[in-house]
Amino acid sequence: RREARGAMRLVLNAKGMDRVLARHPWLFRGHAAGFPEAPSGELVAFGDRRHVLGWGFWNPGASLCCRVLAWTETRPVLEELLRKRFAAALRRRRIWCAGEDAYRLISGEGDGLPGLVVDVYGPVAVVQMLSAGWHRNKGLLLDVLRECLAPEAVVLRNDVRVAEREGFPRERCVLEGTLSEDAVIPVRYGDLLAGVRPLGGQKTGAYLDVRTFPRLLCGLAPGARVLDAFCYQGAFGLHALSFGAAEVVAVDQSEEALAAAEEDRLRNALPDRLRRMCGNAFEVLRNLERAGERFDVAVVDLPPFAPGKDQIEAARRGYKELALRTLKMLVPGGTLFFFSCSAAFGGEMLRTTLDDAARDAGKELRILAELHQGADHPVLVQVPETGYLKGFVLEVTP
Repeated sequence: RREARGAMRLVLNAKGMDRVLARHPWLFRGHAAGFPEAPSGELVAFGDRRHVLGWGFWNPGASLCCRVLAWTETRPVLEELLRKRFAAALRRRRIWCAGEDAYRLISGEGDGLPGLVVDVYGPVAVVQMLSAGWHRNKGLLLDVLRECLAPEAVVLRNDVRVAEREGFPRERCVLEGTLSEDAVIPVRYGDLLAGVRPLGGQKTGAYLDVRTFPRLLCGLAPGARVLDAFCYQGAFGLHALSFGAAEVVAVDQSEEALAAAEEDRLRNALPDRLRRMCGNAFEVLRNLERAGERFDVAVVDLPPFAPGKDQIEAARRGYKELALRTLKMLVPGGTLFFFSCSAAFGGEMLRTTLDDAARDAGKELRILAELHQGADHPVLVQVPETGYLKGFVLEVTP
């Protein structure tokens, strides 16, 4: 009977048990000694052959086969668990995001709901599911979100690769309410208004994890020439203009994003000193360097070059090249903002890569600040991967 009970749950090997003792919410196939007979998205127990140690969403077709929801022997009632976790997340946002109308309400593992993202843009909530379990319980999730937040519209943004790995279709649609395909929601982003497209654009419509950082340009921007690379809708560059920058060069490979940046410039009645350059940032920066362009401030806010450990070396080369070209264009005493959102690429890796680039450029760097994601993207101490965003503010030594 013990073996029969064990066959109905994920039975862990020694490595898996170590993982559970560390309370890591991701269990991989390599952590298992026996697999449950359950469909994808089912809430299953895990533990050894004698004891249940917790419950999580099961996916037999994924390498990350179990996302832990509860560390308890008793099967949790999913509806109750969701209500409690949503309420706790909302309490945290009311403290740490007070007065903001654009923020992350649910940040996956950081809010005890691994594989789930909910972003809020004024009256609209955007949901992204990275687990078959959430896709299977979409209706329940929508009910709890409605009770917790009462949004006017809910958008589903499952248009990510992980959807296919988890076994459900990519889709982008309105789950509740009415919202046109090209709807633009004006929200406060930092000190400015930004037009967010919940059914378009990248991520869920905006990059919320860096939204407070453009304010750091306040004392640097007056009279400065500013480079904003990988700018998306130009939040850094537009803040620089609002603080008195002489000119901002905004670089992105998306014409749509650059057009949105211009719309936001007009929305905030900022001066017409935004020079938009569309193209591959590596090529654009190379051409700017060859043309002898010089900048007082540069912002390089990169997409994830290293989503996994296999891409670390390629990411290091890419980061170094971009940093090298940018440093060559910065004037003595200039300031560089450099970000990485690759979970596999640690903060110390980024620091040493920037140091290597500075050596090749014949320059010295002084770290003025080290930046991380905000409180609405909480980091679990036992899960270093949740601390994915790291950045440095560096001064080129005169």
